[in-house]
Amino acid sequence: MNHEESNMQQACVSWFRAQYPQYAMLLIHPINEGSGHTTKDRRRQGIHKAEGAVAGVSDLIFFMPVYNASLGLDEEYREDFGMSHGLCIEFKTPKGKQSQEQKDFETMMKAAGYQYEIIRSFEAFRQLMTAWISLARKNDRQRIASAHVTIVKEAEEREKKRFYKILGKEI
Repeated sequence: MNHEESNMQQACVSWFRAQYPQYAMLLIHPINEGSGHTTKDRRRQGIHKAEGAVAGVSDLIFFMPVYNASLGLDEEYREDFGMSHGLCIEFKTPKGKQSQEQKDFETMMKAAGYQYEIIRSFEAFRQLMTAWISLARKNDRQRIASAHVTIVKEAEEREKKRFYKILGKEI
């Protein structure tokens, strides 16, 4: 990933987390970088590969299913299941092209029932994510938002306990 793509991805993730904090944990970046130019990079790549890294994996994966989406899913899969399990997002500059490994990953994800999109601008990302979330079932969105509230409350409680422990006081 070049710096322009990285900057666009960072801006998109920042916007998403601010706009949809309840879904922030569902949008992940599967760390898979490494130039391989130095011995340290090659060693790190070997470890990542042994841990399950896959060449060509998308820049982001959004784990929110949508139903009856006709957003480019493999036609046979959509007919069988009428859904997409989630969304794979690859960032490219306006003239950027996918590597063969990225094309292979796209093929596999579509066959497995995931949507795959190449994003070339912040606005395209914003439109995609807004549309995607609107396609998710209301009860799925509510269940996820409820889990988010629970997680935030539990994190606040843990922080409160740590604070009082530092002060040497009981809650």
